[in-house]
Formats: sequence, C-alpha cells, structure tokens
Amino acid sequence: MCNPRKVMIHVNETIEAAWRQLLTEKATASKLLSENAEISCEIKLAEEMGVAALDVLEQVLAGEFADFPAWQKDSAGNFYRDLEDITLVYDPNRRQFVLRARLEEMLSAEASAAAEICQVTTGTIAFEAVGYYYDDGWKGRTEEKALKEAAEQAEMRFEYALKELKKAQPESVAELELRSSLTAEAQSKVEKELAEKRAALRLELRHQLQVQLARQQQNAFYEINRVVGETYRQTLCRLVLENGGRVISDRQSGSVIELELELC
Repeated sequence: MCNPRKVMIHVNETIEAAWRQLLTEKATASKLLSENAEISCEIKLAEEMGVAALDVLEQVLAGEFADFPAWQKDSAGNFYRDLEDITLVYDPNRRQFVLRARLEEMLSAEASAAAEICQVTTGTIAFEAVGYYYDDGWKGRTEEKALKEAAEQAEMRFEYALKELKKAQPESVAELELRSSLTAEAQSKVEKELAEKRAALRLELRHQLQVQLARQQQNAFYEINRVVGETYRQTLCRLVLENGGRVISDRQSGSVIELELELC
C-alpha cells in the first residue's frame, strides 16, 4: 500500500435548460352558518281582563310574587327562559310569547387549481468531483472504482447544483400571470363549493330546528300556562281587593288554582 492517488472530474458548464413545472395554487374559505326559527303565541289578556293584566304579567315574569321564579330579562326588555335547546320569550311590545330556536355550524371548504408551465433555467455550474485509489488496489480501491465514484459524485452534484440554480431563478412574468390565474380559479372553486355546502346544510338545519320546536312545544306551552294562570290569579285578587272585596281562600294544587272571593 502507498499513498492514495486521486482522479478528478472538473465541471464548468454554462447551461440553458428547458423544463416543465406543475404549478398548484390552493384556496380555503370558512363561514359560520346560522339558522333561526320561531313560533308566536298571542295571549289576549288585555281583552279579557284589561290592560292592568299586562302589568301583572310582567310582574309575574319579574319574580315579584312568592313561589314563582323570575325569568331572565335582556337589554331590550324581553323576558326569556331557556328550555334545553330552545328559548321561550315574552315580548312586552308585541304582547306575545315566542318560541325561538337557533342552530349554528361552521362551514369550511378547500379547492385547488393546477397547470403546467415551461420554464428555462440559465446559468453556470462549476465544481470538482474526486475519487481515490491505490496503485496496488488496496481494499479494492482501484482506479476504475475511483473513476466510477467520481462520476457518481459528479452526477449527484450536478443535479443538486441544477436544482439550486432553478430555485435562484426569479419568477418569470409568465409564471406570475399563471399563478394569479390559478389563484383566481381556486378561489372561484372554493366559493362555489362553500355555496353548495351552505345550501345543503341550511336545509338540514331548518329540519333540525323544526324537530327541536316540535319536541319542546309541549314544555313551552306548560310554562306559558303557568305564567298566564298566575297572572289571572294575581289580577283577580288585585281587582277584588281594589274594589273593597276580600280573598277568602287562595289555594293551588299543581296546575289547578282555587280561589274563593267575596265581592262588594
């Protein structure tokens, strides 16, 4: 064995390579879809018992009478009570009870557009590839093997240098225009997909809302009847007392109210 020798491959090449590239642009979009449904129920208290009954109704809902829990009140002055997946609302301005249901779901869509473009890379690639061998072929290190290794190394380095050269090339006007066109196409596709999803989901949400309202309607009417019953009770007692009468007996068993009044 002696000192190793080396073989060298020198590359200094000016290239102008044409190649095709697949450009892909993606677009995403999302939107919160909301659907509302309501059923209105008008109780004509004022026609039956006078306008004073409406004031008593609000007092009942405000929890001003014993053993009757208050409803919540929003900034608009509406009283409301949550019943699982719906809300029962009393609107003083409309003088109506309203059953409201609301569903929300986030929609998302993704689309892409792609097209090929012909690119041209120009520049200079320069490097050296080296292989080592021994005159006596120690450990199989022959000149032939060294040449083969140097050639393989040169091929790898050339491919790498070409890739780096491509990366360093500024985007051409044609590429910029194509990317802009693909972005617009992808955006158009995603908006169309989102619109289709929105239409399908809206129908589904409306069906779900109808089911919710139907399922809770009996509970809502029970709550309305409790409020109206208490309003009748308190209004009658007030009218009797204001006109010099007296309340002899005032009993309630479940949803049944028994009043014994003495009128003057």
